[in-house]
Amino acid sequence: MIKHTPHTVDILRNDCATRSKRPFVARGSSVTRCPSCLMAENACFCDERRPTTSPVDFILLYHRDEIFKPTNSGRLIADLFPEQTKAYLWSRTEPDKALLKRLSDLNGKVTILYPETARRISENSIIESEKSAFLERSQQHTFIILDGTWKQASKMLHQSRWLDSIPTLGMSEAQQRTFLVRHSGHEMQFATAEVVSMLLAQLALPVESDQLLSYYQMFNRRCLKSRKRGNDL
Repeated sequence: MIKHTPHTVDILRNDCATRSKRPFVARGSSVTRCPSCLMAENACFCDERRPTTSPVDFILLYHRDEIFKPTNSGRLIADLFPEQTKAYLWSRTEPDKALLKRLSDLNGKVTILYPETARRISENSIIESEKSAFLERSQQHTFIILDGTWKQASKMLHQSRWLDSIPTLGMSEAQQRTFLVRHSGHEMQFATAEVVSMLLAQLALPVESDQLLSYYQMFNRRCLKSRKRGNDL
């Protein structure tokens, strides 16, 4: 039984499943899963979902391989901020027409969030010297989140000519290390929800940042429990 009203990621996943010619088989596919949160039934976290609102909007741009994964953390953004989040499937050459219209309607108030390092700065990036001023005026702004592995996200950004005109905002290595100081025992490979939590902190939205990070940490514990197939953590 579905425990929550489907949000944008749920709807996209169901649409992809309907159109897919071959089913996605997740690791642990023999486990009975909650139809709402996709965890094994003993690790269901539906009771932890408490939707709220965000001053900024999000567009989750999904790599096809990521949308079906129970471990996908991008969906947590839609869990928490359902009214401010839209999800679309990425295509290199045939982007969703509804997405293109949405980007056009935003009239420039949109930025791609990308976990850049000093070795991967695009010509259209917002550089460090501009970042503070940009962040101060980013309320009522929309951020595109490239949801896939880091390798997939790089491909999505650099092979999509239709994204070329949209500036990118990177979380620098210094900002990522600052995050690690607060959360030790973590390698510098961040989940989508963590990168967005960093963004919200940079936007001086500590409440929303902490809400998302706490929700992700709970989600991560439930993922581990789901893999243990019934063993307590």
